[in-house]
Amino acid sequence: MSNEAILERLEAMEANIAYLTEKAKGSDELMHDLTPIFHDGFKVLMNEFGSIEHGFQLEDMITFIKKLMVSFKNLTYMLDKMEDIIDLWRTVEPLMHSSVPQLIEFLDELEQKGVFETYRAMIEIRAKVAETYGVENIRNMGDSFVFLVGMLEKLGDPKVRMMVEGAANAFSELDLTQVEPKGLVGMGLGMNNKDAKRGLGIMLEMTKTLGKIGMEVPKVDEVQPCGLKCEKTQESEKSEEVEKPEAKQ
Repeated sequence: MSNEAILERLEAMEANIAYLTEKAKGSDELMHDLTPIFHDGFKVLMNEFGSIEHGFQLEDMITFIKKLMVSFKNLTYMLDKMEDIIDLWRTVEPLMHSSVPQLIEFLDELEQKGVFETYRAMIEIRAKVAETYGVENIRNMGDSFVFLVGMLEKLGDPKVRMMVEGAANAFSELDLTQVEPKGLVGMGLGMNNKDAKRGLGIMLEMTKTLGKIGMEVPKVDEVQPCGLKCEKTQESEKSEEVEKPEAKQ
């Protein structure tokens, strides 16, 4: 090998060594600049790990990884269902833009009409009833409530409604302070009035109607003795049935 070739190789090696030296200097400068940052970051990391040391252990992480690996099937199922939920939300979301304002407007209309105030007052009434009466008392009132519902159904009859409304109006117009004492003569003179005669006729018809009430309902004092007699006869029949097999034996 000639001297010129050796010199060329030496020059190439010197160039490579110079290049590597420059790179090493740059790396040293970078490491010199990053060392304080790494040092501060390591301190912060250690402080943070120290703050969670009481709630985190390496064994817990290992247990978590094991459970995660065992639950991959459930996680996959959950992700599939999440995709279905997202698709459902994408379908429902356009409808919500139109239905929610309508719902808000409807609720606002109910609020303006006082519907919620009425329900609030009803809840307060129920609370007062609960404070005054016990559960057993309210249960015992069930039959009476059903009876009242039946009476309300009968009030749907136009004749009954007209009679009740007319009686209420009449009593509201009546002024008892203007009533004067009357005797038989005053009563006779008062019966010459057309309204008085009509009122007497109404009372007579109502008396006839009220007279029919007790005809279909058994008397209370008759029901109780009958009940006692029935119980006694049932007890005697049972005793006779028991005595007959003993006599046969």
